[in-house]
Amino acid sequence: MNRGGPAIGFLLACLIAGCGDRDVPAAELGERRFADPGLSTSPFNRFSCATCHAADAAAPPVIPGRLDSGYNLGNSAGRGSWWGTYELRLLDAVNTCLSDFMGGRKLAPDEDAARQLGAFLDARSPAGRSDPVPLSVVRIVTSLQGLPGDQARGKQAWERACARCHGAPHTGAGRLGIRPTVVPEDTLRSFPNNARAVVVEKIRHGRYFNIGGVMPFYSLEVMTDLQVADLLAYLGL
Repeated sequence: MNRGGPAIGFLLACLIAGCGDRDVPAAELGERRFADPGLSTSPFNRFSCATCHAADAAAPPVIPGRLDSGYNLGNSAGRGSWWGTYELRLLDAVNTCLSDFMGGRKLAPDEDAARQLGAFLDARSPAGRSDPVPLSVVRIVTSLQGLPGDQARGKQAWERACARCHGAPHTGAGRLGIRPTVVPEDTLRSFPNNARAVVVEKIRHGRYFNIGGVMPFYSLEVMTDLQVADLLAYLGL
């Protein structure tokens, strides 16, 4: 008779079920969720919250030296609204990302993941209530013809904003899975006559406005027209 069998079975069951997490603070578990693409139920998702957001309470919403499509979520839990006033609850703002960009189902308020993410963002929001931050979506996109770009600045912008998902330009080396396109080659192949305009469209609208893919968009506050022009110059478009 194996006297250790039940104990070993219980230990294995605990490891599978995550019994060890019961003593871990919710905010710490939320930090893990924040960095985990598995937060989304989509088997194709490669994004985590941390792909597009920092969570640094000591930094402003747009962190110098970074080009994130999403705002810094430090001190965000107490905002009066999110997504440019379109969402009035933090969980609804989280669910916008989950469903639109990460391809998963929305979280219910009583789910562990929702509570843990909330605890993490609360812990990163020591300032309490804070003002909403502006989010200007460019409604009418132009190809920015006539706006001069700088290749050196464009290379820096690519490395800070685009490389984390698309990898290296022209080859896609190091990209986040196979879904992000190889830029600009895939665009030139599909849209040989207006690749420049399509790249600007993707930057400004992402998957919105009936554009395919799951790319998040860049508002005017986080990427200026001049920075977009720099990217185009670097890509040779």
